Amino acid sequence: MKRKQILAALLTGCLLLAGCGTAADSAVTETPAEGESKEEVAADASTDTASAASSEETAQAEGESYVVDGGSPWINSNIKENCLNFEKPSEKDDLNMAVNYDWVRNTEIPAGYTSTGTFVEVSQIIDDKALATLEDETIEGHDAELVRAFYNAFLDWDDRNAKGVSQIEPYVKDIESLSSIDDVTAFVLDVDRSFFTPALVGVGNTGDLTDSTRYVTNFDHTGLLLGDSAEYKEFSTVGKLKYDAYKKLFSSIMTRMGYTQDEADKYFEECMAYETALAEKVYTSLENNDPAIYEKILNYYAPEEMAELAPNFPVDEFIKSNGFDNAELFLVTEPEALAKVSELYTDENLENIKGYFMVQTVLGCASYLDKETFEARLDAQRSIYGASGALSDEKYAYAYLNNALPESMEKAYMAKYDVTETKKTITKLCEDVASVYREMLEGEEWLSDETKEYAISKLDSLKINVIEPNEYEDYSGLDLNGLSYFEVQKALAEYSWEIDKKRTNGKVNKNIWEGISTLETNAYYDPTVNSINILLGILDGDFYSDDMAKEQLYAGIGAIIGHEISHAFDTNGAQFDKDGNYSSWWTDEDYAAFQERAQKLINYYDGITVYGDEKAIGSLVQTEAIADMAGIKAMLTLATKEENFDYKLFFDSYANIWKDIQTYEASYTQLTQDPHPLSYLRVNVTAQQYDEFYEAFDVKEGDGMYLAPEDRILIW
Repeated sequence: MKRKQILAALLTGCLLLAGCGTAADSAVTETPAEGESKEEVAADASTDTASAASSEETAQAEGESYVVDGGSPWINSNIKENCLNFEKPSEKDDLNMAVNYDWVRNTEIPAGYTSTGTFVEVSQIIDDKALATLEDETIEGHDAELVRAFYNAFLDWDDRNAKGVSQIEPYVKDIESLSSIDDVTAFVLDVDRSFFTPALVGVGNTGDLTDSTRYVTNFDHTGLLLGDSAEYKEFSTVGKLKYDAYKKLFSSIMTRMGYTQDEADKYFEECMAYETALAEKVYTSLENNDPAIYEKILNYYAPEEMAELAPNFPVDEFIKSNGFDNAELFLVTEPEALAKVSELYTDENLENIKGYFMVQTVLGCASYLDKETFEARLDAQRSIYGASGALSDEKYAYAYLNNALPESMEKAYMAKYDVTETKKTITKLCEDVASVYREMLEGEEWLSDETKEYAISKLDSLKINVIEPNEYEDYSGLDLNGLSYFEVQKALAEYSWEIDKKRTNGKVNKNIWEGISTLETNAYYDPTVNSINILLGILDGDFYSDDMAKEQLYAGIGAIIGHEISHAFDTNGAQFDKDGNYSSWWTDEDYAAFQERAQKLINYYDGITVYGDEKAIGSLVQTEAIADMAGIKAMLTLATKEENFDYKLFFDSYANIWKDIQTYEASYTQLTQDPHPLSYLRVNVTAQQYDEFYEAFDVKEGDGMYLAPEDRILIW
């Protein structure tokens, strides 16, 4: 299916990556085909690593028992073994471990998950409610019909097993038949033949960052199987696990279609050869997470200039065959990678191109096939991320459904559950937090009046969205009744494709939340809209309940709201103006001071040892760390308006919402690729910035949580 380079991962400031270690996160492997679950994309974004495996890590990869000790200035208490091997500290020395010590020791990661904690607990509550929605036949309307059709098609194992792998065999045989680069050209220009194949390049519309009101047509290379281009220079721990797992999965499917093991291995190695060559010109995950990336990726071209970017590839014909030949402007985020595609597009590289097509197509369709293939896919995922066991088929079905049809699923959900009062309460809290944020900005002495005035203007322009978007995408023309699961996936992709083509040269409807389900246990800031979006899926459990103490409310959903508002002023969001455009609004002196403050935060995180020789990566986590700290500052500012506020309960509650244990593989992945700090650091580093914490727990110099005032790293 046709792919486009997705900018959302670079843009959206969220509480956690999608999935948050939930069932689908651990159950689904990222694949290159359109129609993949969003949890798959999240796994891809957070999995790719850049450091070599140590002998201890290799032992873990080989399944040997392994306890991760060490860490400075605190033990990594997201690894359960550490809490088994060390005594419980005081809050003065390690707030996170002190608060969550007993929970960690007495908790196991559930079957099918890579981690557990508050996010997983709340997501399970929402999942159960969603499953009850899907089983409620009394809910009427087209959206309810769509989600039930998808759900039932996924669970129709009799039909799926009867078809086995036969539904992809025609596509596989077609790829096998390609005997020249001219054959490849005919293949990629025929959208029916190459429907399930990433055709080396992809085209589609995306919101323009420099003018957020309009769509621009994006043209870029398609994805790499291992995600991060750095993996093709030297495998990381998880990169090697991915390579082995994907190779095994691919072979298992190919041999079921009658290919020999040697033939399957040959296709896989040819795919790797093509991707290794392309990866030389593809940005690494670390580069993509750098706030300075926008200057590199915002490359605009007129239609008549496109063919010159990849002269060997039929660029103009490809754009036309996909229905985007009326586009007036193109965005190419990685021109050098397109040039590399062109360089590789020769008869000499035919076999490698076929290998790329074959592997990407087969693995991309694996989740659409029979039970045997689906189970093999889960085995691959478990081997990569250290999960064990499995979820119910119903939970897998819901995870894929909620990704594919988020708007229809949430409308059906809200037809069953009344969220009117919750929406009012949380909207009011958002307004209160924004109000104290204004006080914070007004009090920032390091900002000039000019920059401060604009920052306040941006805050005043902030859109507050709670639980649901103001408008929904129109799916009234989509009919999934009577389709097999494979056919459902094709129908969804075709419908989305038609929607995308109609957007060409058009205006962005900022009232729609594209690709986001309000049932996710998450929240996010969108800089192109200048909005915070508080999703229904996080408004439960320890994050929010009607009977919470004020301190718990502020430490839970309150801190989350503050975090999302803060993304408007982190090192990423600060590059966008109040209207959502990539545009500087800082004076040169203020921006230099801002960067200096951010560098102090980066340096501090760089000095933290997580385990062994592995350190936190300050440049990677800077945006989320800034948002954590400013969010807590906002809630502490709001707390000053309360009588007898219990700061000890507040900080204990904040530590509680970040309780989390992970498999080693998941922890290593987050450490090296995820812009969110590990949970224990989100607690400890954040808390030690505030006088209120020191006073509440009588923290003094020499205590493990002590940080001298001159060394503190608050940006705001």
